[in-house]
Amino acid sequence: MKKSQNPRSKAIRAAMASAVVIGAVLATPVSAEENSSKIEAITLSSGGLAEIRRNASADGSTILRLEVPLEHVDDILKSLVVRDPEGTVGAMTLDGLSPVEETFRRLPFTPEQMGSLPDLAASLQGVKIRASSGGRTLDGVVLGVSSQKSTNPENDIEERVLSVMADNGEIKVLRMGTDTALSILDDSVLEKVREAANVSGRGRTDEIRVISLELSGERSRSITLTYLVPAPVWKAAYRLVIGNDQKARLQAWAVVENATGEDWDEIALTLSSGAPVTLSQHLHQRYWHERQVVPVTAGSTSAPRPDNSKAMISAAGAAPALRRSEPFAEVEASFAGDMAALAPASRQAEQNEGMTSATYRLPQPVDLKAGQTLSLPFVDDEVPAERVSVFQPGRNENHPIAALFLKNDSPGSLPPGILTVYDDQNGYVGDAQLAGLPAGESRMASFAADRKVEVATQTRPEENISQISVVDGSVRITRLSRVVTTYTIKGAADAPRTVIIEHPRRDGWNFTSESLDSVTPTHQRLRTEIEPRGQAEVVATDEMKQLEVFALVDASSDALFGWAGSVADSETASKFTKLAELRRGVAEAERVVGEIERDLDRASEGQSRIRENLAAVPADSALGQRYVVMLEQEEDNIEGLGKRRGEAETKVEELQEEVAAFIRTF
Repeated sequence: MKKSQNPRSKAIRAAMASAVVIGAVLATPVSAEENSSKIEAITLSSGGLAEIRRNASADGSTILRLEVPLEHVDDILKSLVVRDPEGTVGAMTLDGLSPVEETFRRLPFTPEQMGSLPDLAASLQGVKIRASSGGRTLDGVVLGVSSQKSTNPENDIEERVLSVMADNGEIKVLRMGTDTALSILDDSVLEKVREAANVSGRGRTDEIRVISLELSGERSRSITLTYLVPAPVWKAAYRLVIGNDQKARLQAWAVVENATGEDWDEIALTLSSGAPVTLSQHLHQRYWHERQVVPVTAGSTSAPRPDNSKAMISAAGAAPALRRSEPFAEVEASFAGDMAALAPASRQAEQNEGMTSATYRLPQPVDLKAGQTLSLPFVDDEVPAERVSVFQPGRNENHPIAALFLKNDSPGSLPPGILTVYDDQNGYVGDAQLAGLPAGESRMASFAADRKVEVATQTRPEENISQISVVDGSVRITRLSRVVTTYTIKGAADAPRTVIIEHPRRDGWNFTSESLDSVTPTHQRLRTEIEPRGQAEVVATDEMKQLEVFALVDASSDALFGWAGSVADSETASKFTKLAELRRGVAEAERVVGEIERDLDRASEGQSRIRENLAAVPADSALGQRYVVMLEQEEDNIEGLGKRRGEAETKVEELQEEVAAFIRTF
């Protein structure tokens, strides 16, 4: 499939450039008589969409027209909902993707020719016209327009010459100058030119579409329209003032932009936080099926066959529980003695917790001119906040991070946003990123390095055998791998600290620590309290057991002696020792067989060499007689080695049988 295209699109856009206007983000419903619509409410989504709800009046059966930007037609086509309490909604119609292009597709001339009288005249070949220029007037049917060079050598320009044929058949020409006037005498062609001029004058239709809604009813009533359009993502910016009482003042401000192209006048504004799936589809585009082009052939062929195939486990909450508070009327905060207290928000936003998102409906209507930015508080609350120093080994630093353990005890989730942290005595102390915080959950917000505290890390790996057993002739060995990590903490000199160590979790390992406080999907959180100038050690142990299975019949004597020294059961240890001695005897017997085999190989090589030498000398010579004696001796040696090998192999078999018999009784 492909989108519809036309080679004249660029030319049409160029010709219409002077008439192009910038469309608004929101659709504006208009009727034939007056614009009776008004935006009632807007919901801004963190997914980059705005849900618009507006009201329009309808009287009986009527057609409601919505003027919308071309770039947002797809979203409105997929999302528009019409609520008519006493009527019904019918079809929805609008102009095609490019009405200017569609208009010129039916005409014998192009937009470029519309802009040039000689070119337009040339396109009217066969059309009856009246033309005048330079005091001459011609009537007749257009034959064409040609170009010729001027006869004036001082004025080398190109002239356009119109050729017409009069009613009597006489052909005349007319030089077309700047004073040329042309009248089209064919009413049908004249109407087409007027249509083209009208469409060209409405060049803004290349950026704006009018959607017509058919509504049926019998009386006057109010119609509600709801639809989605793209909108800037709204942002959350938090202010947090911390004190010394395990509480903090949290104020959330929303930053929104009016990119609707239309002023907001006392609208109900709702902020939606979540992670919605937002999709777009080109519903207003035309798609054509591409057909295979086949060559033209003579003759015929048979018809083709018809195509008929068809998710945290928490060990303990780090933040203390605290009651839900009402909006603040007054908060004590000095900010180094001279900074004003954080002014309370006039009213809290109405929070609503859904299955996948949280919404905050602002309590007061919002006025905001098009193009302006607005920032206003939507949460003002007291939350549990515990100061902690968080040590993260993966940062490769020996200083922890100053952080706040915040608990959201409000009925709704807090959206992600940037957090500016103030201390009630020292003012600004840092910034933090606040991840989305669901109701009832806690998060740490880190805002500065705590360089008054130092943490040293020491890791000691260990490995040993924890259990050995023999089952059905197999040794089952359980090995225990252990990694002991010791964190040595040196506290600050001026104040106590609550230090939380985020020890990395190891998949498949068991973790133990007396300081374990809570667990996240990636870390074990260890907590300890450090007095001023104090020191502490936090020990974390990761253990993993691995089972290894070996066949006793294949075990070496060294392995058996090692197991005998590791097993706790003395009887089993003695059996391992006995089996190890038997295996050592088998190995010694096999070594003897191997030595005999090597001697036999050497004797066979010597015998072959003597035979070769004997064949090279006369048999009755002294040297020949000597080789015969040597050959007899080598034969006797080989015979003796053969007997010894048989005896040694028998010994090996006897010892192997003794090992097998012992294993059967193990």
